[in-house]
Amino acid sequence: MFAEETGITKVKTVRFSEHENDKLLASGNDDNLNKTKYVSTPVEGAQLPLKTTSPSVEGRSNTLSSHSRSSKSTDAKTEDHNMKIPNWRKKILKFSVTLMFFVMAIGVIVIWTLHEGGGEIMKEDGLFTFDTDELELFLNLREEENAIKLNLGGVELKTLVKDTSVNDKCENPSNKYCYVLADGTALNLRSSQMYGVQCYHVSWKNLTSFLPEDCLELNHGFWYGFVNNKNPSRNTWPIQNMQISKRAILTGHNKGIGDIYDYYWLSSTGTTFYIINDVSVQVSFNHSNNNLFCLSPVSKETSSSLEYALCQGSSMKEAHIGTSKKFGLQPAVSFNNTDLEWIMDFIWDTQSLVIEDTKELIDFIVNATTSYNLSCSLIEIPLKFVSHFGDFKISSDIAKSLEELKNLKCSMLFNVFPVSSFESLNFVPGIRSKMFIENSFSDATYLQNYRDTQCAIWDLWNRNVQRFLLKELSKLMVSFSIQKFNLLTVPSVDRLENNRPSRTKELYTYWLNLLGNLTAWPNFQEATYRTQNIPSVIEISFKQVPSEKNASQICLSNSIPNLLTVSLYGYPLLVSTLDLSTMNDNVDPEILLRWLQVSTFIPAMKPPVAAFIQNKNILSYASNEILGLHKSIYREIDLQKYLVNSDQPLIRPIWWITPDPKTFTIADQFLVGDDILVAPVFCSGQRFRDIYLPETAVKSVWQHHFRNGTIRNFAAGGWLRKFHVAAFEIPYFLRKDVHPIASSDD
Repeated sequence: MFAEETGITKVKTVRFSEHENDKLLASGNDDNLNKTKYVSTPVEGAQLPLKTTSPSVEGRSNTLSSHSRSSKSTDAKTEDHNMKIPNWRKKILKFSVTLMFFVMAIGVIVIWTLHEGGGEIMKEDGLFTFDTDELELFLNLREEENAIKLNLGGVELKTLVKDTSVNDKCENPSNKYCYVLADGTALNLRSSQMYGVQCYHVSWKNLTSFLPEDCLELNHGFWYGFVNNKNPSRNTWPIQNMQISKRAILTGHNKGIGDIYDYYWLSSTGTTFYIINDVSVQVSFNHSNNNLFCLSPVSKETSSSLEYALCQGSSMKEAHIGTSKKFGLQPAVSFNNTDLEWIMDFIWDTQSLVIEDTKELIDFIVNATTSYNLSCSLIEIPLKFVSHFGDFKISSDIAKSLEELKNLKCSMLFNVFPVSSFESLNFVPGIRSKMFIENSFSDATYLQNYRDTQCAIWDLWNRNVQRFLLKELSKLMVSFSIQKFNLLTVPSVDRLENNRPSRTKELYTYWLNLLGNLTAWPNFQEATYRTQNIPSVIEISFKQVPSEKNASQICLSNSIPNLLTVSLYGYPLLVSTLDLSTMNDNVDPEILLRWLQVSTFIPAMKPPVAAFIQNKNILSYASNEILGLHKSIYREIDLQKYLVNSDQPLIRPIWWITPDPKTFTIADQFLVGDDILVAPVFCSGQRFRDIYLPETAVKSVWQHHFRNGTIRNFAAGGWLRKFHVAAFEIPYFLRKDVHPIASSDD
C-alpha cells in the first residue's frame, strides 16, 4: 500500500467480511480450512509421482548397505507394533490432533487480525487505516501518492498500552476505537463524513498520568496556517520553511509565532487539520527540519483534554470549503444587518501623529475635506488623548479639539483597552470590587504586562463589570460622536483556572457583544480568536522594513500571507493599516505609494495621517486614483455575498482557481474573487517584477489597464517576466472571458 522509499513502514491489514469469517469457521469446515490454507492442491490433469528414486552417484553403489537393511528391519518392527494399537485409541489420538490443530488455526487468525490493526476505518473507500499495534493513523491519499502518517501518543503511550487491547465497543457508539488506561486516561477515535470531506477525530480525555504528543508528517504537499501581524516578515507562504521548537501556544498573541486567530492548517494535498476544543497547546513545527508537526496539551493541571480532526477532500479548495462548513470557519449570518457605507472612504489613523497639540490634525482634516474632496467619515481618536489604559475619560483641552472635528462632520473611532493599567483611576477601585480576572491558583488579581505596562484584565463574566463598562462607554459616545469602537488585542487568559484551559474566546465574544450593543455592527478588532460568528473588521498590518538583499533599501513588509490566512479563517471584512513605528514615525514616500496601491483591493483602508502630513503631494493621487478605484471595485463586487455565511473567501490565494505546484508557493499575489488579480510592488526603487497569470476554467485573458489609458490583454497560464511597474502604476489585472467570433452564417 505504501512505497518503501518513503520510509513509512508497511501496514498489513486483514479484511475478512463477517460472511467470509462465518464460512471459514463454520462447523465441519475445519478440514477444508486447513487444506485451503496449508495444503497444495494438484492441478487437474497432472500426475504426481508415486515414488521418487535417487539418481546414481558416480563411485557409489545403488544397492542397500547393511545399515540400510537394518533400518528397514527396524521400521518393519515399528509398523508391526503400531498395528497392535486398538482402534478406539487411534480414534482418540486422531480427534485430539485435529482439535489441537483447529484451535491453533483459529488462534493464529485471531492474533493476526488483532495485531495487524483492524483494517481501514473508512471501509467504504479505504481513506483511513489505523494500526492498533503501533498507534499510527494513515491517511491514504490518491493511489499514486504515499500516505500521510499521524503517530498517536508518543513513546510513553506505547509503553502504557502495551498490555491493553483495543476496545471496539466504546461507551459512545460513534467512536470506532477506544483505549482506556488504568488511571482513566482515554483515547477515542472515530470517523465522520460531511460536506464532502471525510474526517478522522482524535480525542484525548481525563489526562492524568501523562501528556500525549501526536505528530503529523509534513513531507506531503505544502501547508498553510500561521498569522504574525506583529512581525509579518517572519511569516512564509506556505509555512514549510518555518521552524518552531516545542513551545506553549496561547490563544491570542505569541512572541515569535504571532497571533492565534484559529487552530487550523491546510495542505495542498486536500488535507486539513483542525483543533476542535479551545485549549492552549504545545506545538513544534518542522523543528530541526524533521518534517513533523507535533502537538500536545500544555499541562495536566490545566488541559485535561485535547480533541482535533484530520480531514480529507477531493481537492485543497473542496477540503477547505467542507472543513469551514463543518467547524464554523465562516462569517456570521448577522452580517446581514451591517453598516458598510464607511468602507468607501478612508478611515483616518492618528496613532503615529508626532504633534504637541491637535491643531495640525485639525488643519489636515480641513485641507483634505475642502481641497481634495475627501471625507472625514471615520477618524481614530489618538491613544495619547486618553491618559491611561482603563480610563474612559478624555481631558478637557483635547475635548475642545474633538468638538471641532465633530463640526467637520467627522465620526469618531474609539480604541477600547480590555485592561486597566495600575496607573488608571479605575485600578484600585476595581481591585476592591473584584472587577478584574483572578488567577484561581492564587486567588489574587491576575496582572499581565500589556504594552510594557502592568495591567489587570476586566472580568466580563461579572455582570457588574459589564454594566460599568456600558455606562462609561455610552457617556463617551454621546460626548464625542463615537460611531465605532476598535477592540485592542485581548490578552490571553489561558491556564488561569482548572478544567477551563482557555477562556480567551469567551472574553473576545463578551467584548464584541458588549460593543455591539452600543453601535451598529461591525466594530473593529486589532486581533481576534474564533469570533467568525460575530460581525467585525480585522486589522492587517503592513510595516516598513529594510530589504533582505540591500539593507539601505526600504521595503513594505509582505503581509500577503497574513491577509490570505485570515481570509481563509473566515474573516472577510479586513482593514489595511500602515505601522510607522519601525521608522520613528517617518515614512518613505514610495512606500506610502506602494501601501496605498495594495490596500486599494482590501475592503477597508486606514491610512496614517502623519504619513500624508509628511507627503502632502501624494494626497491628490490617494483621493483621485486610489480611492476612486477602491470605490469602483467594491461597488461592483457583491460584498454582502461574501459576508453572510459564505464558504468562499473574498481575498483568495492564486491556487484557489489554479491548484498546481506553480501556484502553491506564490506568496506575493492574491485574488479578489476570481476576476481581479493583484501583484503588489513592495520595495522603494523597484520598477520590475515577475507576475504569474493563472489559468481559469473558462477560456480567458488577463487585462491590464495602464495609467496612460492603454489596455493590454495577456494570455492566462504563464509568467510575465520583468513586468514594468512605474511608481504610480497600480499592478492589477482583470479576468476577461474570450468569446469566439460569430461566423457570417450566424
